[in-house]
Amino acid sequence: MENSLAIELLNKHFISILLVIGFSMKLWSQRRAGDRHLWWYWLTVFSTMVLIVADSFELWAQGDPSRRFFRMFFSVVGYIMRPAAAMSIAMIVYPENRKPRLIWIPFVLNALVYCTAFFSPVAFFFRQSDYTFVRGPLGYMVFSVCFFYIVFAVLTTWNRFRHEDHSGDRFVLYFCALACLAAALIDWQTEGANINPTIMISGIFLYMFLRFYDTDRDPLTGLRNRMSFYADCKRYGQLINAVASVDMNGLKELNDTKGHEAGDKALQAIADSLKDVAGRRIMVYRIGGDEFIILFIRQDQIVVSDVMHRVKKMIADSGYSVSAGYTMRGGRDEEITEMLRVSDERMYADKAEYYRRIGRDRRIR
Repeated sequence: MENSLAIELLNKHFISILLVIGFSMKLWSQRRAGDRHLWWYWLTVFSTMVLIVADSFELWAQGDPSRRFFRMFFSVVGYIMRPAAAMSIAMIVYPENRKPRLIWIPFVLNALVYCTAFFSPVAFFFRQSDYTFVRGPLGYMVFSVCFFYIVFAVLTTWNRFRHEDHSGDRFVLYFCALACLAAALIDWQTEGANINPTIMISGIFLYMFLRFYDTDRDPLTGLRNRMSFYADCKRYGQLINAVASVDMNGLKELNDTKGHEAGDKALQAIADSLKDVAGRRIMVYRIGGDEFIILFIRQDQIVVSDVMHRVKKMIADSGYSVSAGYTMRGGRDEEITEMLRVSDERMYADKAEYYRRIGRDRRIR
């Protein structure tokens, strides 16, 4: 029996096992304390491994009515872990700064329903006469819960990345979610094992997507970084018709008097205000220290002026202050570096006026 079970395990789940081993090795090399996203990746690996084992033993128990309990047990485990795998895919794309406690409710309800199979036919049961599998009134709940998590993943992806100018990149996430849904439906119809490798491949795609996404981000504020700024300047070129420079007032004094943690908090608050005005044609960058840049793509001066006014007001309302300056493109041949130089000069003039207004002398850089 052991040899036949091992052969069946490899025959049906070889690709899944290979992906689990390879992905586990990569996750282990990337482990960091407090990385919540990595925790969800590990849940993807764990749930897939459990599904492989449960499916294999459930298949082994199908041919012998004396193994009814084992078939029941591993069937229940499989029905519990499938939503866990779908939930892990959804949570990988969920923002780290939020705590979705309610997201566990469908998983828990699904687990409770399928655990009733040990003493009730509500979820499923095996006929006494011919040992065939029969779904109960709530037997399709697992598919509903998986569908809920997949839809949740799609909506979360859309909401989180809807302002990204590289909008095509996120379609890999939609593709992963739809692939998981298709695999679940195929398995339901054919009693196959497509969901396991699909979950693992989706997890790998998501891992790659978010790692590439992070390389273009400033780790403190979540804004695009200097590398992304240079890449976008080259990518959009003549489409950029306005540049704005934003610089925090009083960061050094804040760091000296209240510590760098207070300074980091201030930079995050400024970044949050800048994110509120960002969009596909208004891109915001932190290029270092307390320096921020905004690139405008095909925006008229009224829009640019309104955006800069809103930025300064929102930051002032949050308890901080910035100096800012912007310039519109004077002609098609004007370089972005020249536009940036002009916006910097106007920002420094605004900073000088700020310190004159509060009664402090400060050398203009």
